[in-house]
Amino acid sequence: MHTNHPYAELPMRHRGKRPARRRAGISLAEVVVSIPLVGLVMVGAMNATGSVLRTWSQARESYQGHSLGEQLMAEVLQQAYEDPDDPPTFGVETGEPVAVRTAWDDVDDYYNLSQSPPRTRAGAAISGYTGWTQQCSVVYATLADPTQASATDAGLKRITVTVTDPAGRATVLTAYRSRWGAGEQPPAVDTTVQGYVSHDLTAGGGTLRGGASLFNHAE
Repeated sequence: MHTNHPYAELPMRHRGKRPARRRAGISLAEVVVSIPLVGLVMVGAMNATGSVLRTWSQARESYQGHSLGEQLMAEVLQQAYEDPDDPPTFGVETGEPVAVRTAWDDVDDYYNLSQSPPRTRAGAAISGYTGWTQQCSVVYATLADPTQASATDAGLKRITVTVTDPAGRATVLTAYRSRWGAGEQPPAVDTTVQGYVSHDLTAGGGTLRGGASLFNHAE
C-alpha cells in the first residue's frame, strides 16, 4: 500500500552534461595559411590600382600635350604668311621683341621658338605646366612634296609644334600655310577676332586643359 508522506522521496531526474559550446575563432594553423593568401591578394590589388593610376596619368598628360600644341599652333596660324609691314625676313624682324610674342605678325617669326614652361603670347607662364616644353619650327616646303624642306620660298611653309611633358613624351603637330590660302584674305578693316578658346578642368589635384582652334584670320 502506497502512503503519501510529506517527506517521501521524490523521483529525481537524471541530467546529463550539457555539450560544451565551441568558441568562435580560427586556429594558429589557419592564420599561418591565410597570411600568404592575403599578401597575394593585397599585392594584386595594389598592382591593379597602380596600373590604373599610371594609365590615367599618361592619358591626362597626352591630352594636355595635345591641347598645348593646338593652342600654340592656333596662334601661329593666325599670323600672315609673311610680314605685312616690313621687308620679308625669315624669323623675327628688327624691332619685334623675342621674349614677348605680341608683336609677331607672320608665321616664320615662330621658327625657332622654345619655351619652358609654356608661356602665353604676352609672356606669362601658364600655371600648372612646370617641366613642360613648347617648341616650334617653320621651314619652307616644296610644292611637289610638302614633307620635304625647300631652300627657297615656293609659297608654302611647314609649321611643326612639339610639346614635351616632364617624362620626356613628345606630342607633335604639323600644319601648312600657303601664300595663296584663304588665310591670306584679310578683312577690309581692322578687326579683333578670337583665335583659340580654351578651358581648364581641375579635379583630384590635377588639371586638364582643353580647347579648340577658331580659323579666324587676324592681320
